[in-house]
Amino acid sequence: VFLAVRDSFAPGDDDAAWRLCFWLPALLHFGTGLATLTGRDLPDGNVDELELSGAKQKSRSDVVLKVGFSNLNGWLLCVLYGMSFGVELTVTNEAATYFFEYHGLSVKLAGALASCFGLMNLFARSLGGIASDWLGKRFGMPGRIWSLWISQALEGVFCCLLG
Repeated sequence: VFLAVRDSFAPGDDDAAWRLCFWLPALLHFGTGLATLTGRDLPDGNVDELELSGAKQKSRSDVVLKVGFSNLNGWLLCVLYGMSFGVELTVTNEAATYFFEYHGLSVKLAGALASCFGLMNLFARSLGGIASDWLGKRFGMPGRIWSLWISQALEGVFCCLLG
């Protein structure tokens, strides 16, 4: 994206091109936010409409918060996700510098290779969900927990191997 922005909008000015690159995700976020306004809250319809029709009881927010914050499984998943996403961000952040400094690659090639790690998540996260669904169908919630444990343990092993 950087090279396309630099060549199209700020030839020869890397600083300006770098700043302009932030407009693309900002516009995508804004567009996605507008798109969510047209969506449905639940598969059955919007919450307000379901409550008005009597198909759904109105929930008290303090009760929902109490139940949500007291769910130990939710807190464990939050911590696990934070740790795995933290590793992902660290690797993504350092990969280009690593390739550039230790393997002598050009900045352009190092950046392209580093972006492959982030792009890998497009299918890796889906495969994790598929594995969890498959084990969940066969073994119920224990299958999902084992799927999570195995994937987290393998991530730890591979991080140790990476050094």
